[in-house]
Amino acid sequence: MHPLRRSLPSLTALTAFEAAARYESFTRAAAALGVTQAAVSRRIKALEDEIGQPLFDRGNRRVRLTDAGRDLSAAVGRAFDDLTRTVDAIRRPGAKLTVAVSVAFGHFRLLPALSSFRATEPDIDLRVISEDAWNAPDDGQVDVAVRYGRPPFRGMRVAASLGEAVVPVCAPAMAADLGPVTMGGLARGGDIPLIDSASPEPSWLDWAGWFARKGWAGGFDGARLRFSSYSDAAYAAMDGQGVALGWTGLLERPLADGRLVALDVPPLRPAERHHILVPEGRPLAEPVDAFTDWLSGMSWPTG
Repeated sequence: MHPLRRSLPSLTALTAFEAAARYESFTRAAAALGVTQAAVSRRIKALEDEIGQPLFDRGNRRVRLTDAGRDLSAAVGRAFDDLTRTVDAIRRPGAKLTVAVSVAFGHFRLLPALSSFRATEPDIDLRVISEDAWNAPDDGQVDVAVRYGRPPFRGMRVAASLGEAVVPVCAPAMAADLGPVTMGGLARGGDIPLIDSASPEPSWLDWAGWFARKGWAGGFDGARLRFSSYSDAAYAAMDGQGVALGWTGLLERPLADGRLVALDVPPLRPAERHHILVPEGRPLAEPVDAFTDWLSGMSWPTG
């Protein structure tokens, strides 16, 4: 037997351990692997017996890695990532690129312009992940991510940044009906229905946060319409249902084609930006350079 086979635990046990470490839950690891929770627990117990020390501190609802578990998790994660990339490259030769963005960024900025990137880089096999959950650092196959906020971002470094301005926006017909709008008129509601949404990013602003950042001290009546998705909130504003906060870079196309107009209120220019991120410690491949150069070179109005 090869000495490596004698020194390594079974791949089945390591797979169960990696999933449990990633989810901090035997139950969620079992669901991801398609096995029972008892099977995951049994495989990890066998792995701990073989190694000779515990890998998890077991709680009622959650498990946490011990120091030994963290060391093994880091090593197993790197090994699995390398194996995945190598097998994928062998299975499908050619340049590949996986990009992770928020749903709103994918919808309003990336997808409408993506054909230009495909035209200039037709040989790159592109996969786009649109989700508001921040999973990019834990996905060993993500090559580029776009994230709104302030650095640092766990497991990622900033390759480029895109500035933003945040201003109230609505449909042109509603803007004409409202006429001149003041901060007080917005804050006190009345005939101006405000639209809010859940935050696709941790530092995303709602109306209360926007008024606070603007230094408004006159009170705020609250939004009268709220969505779980920022994209839905933006489309509700386009449909004339109210006034939403508009990130002028993100909503560049609907602002340019007249589906939305910015109200004549001084915009907020936050310290947060949309950042183009790449994984720390990973050499930049040519497809990553090509994509980051293309994305950072896009027109990006800031109001």
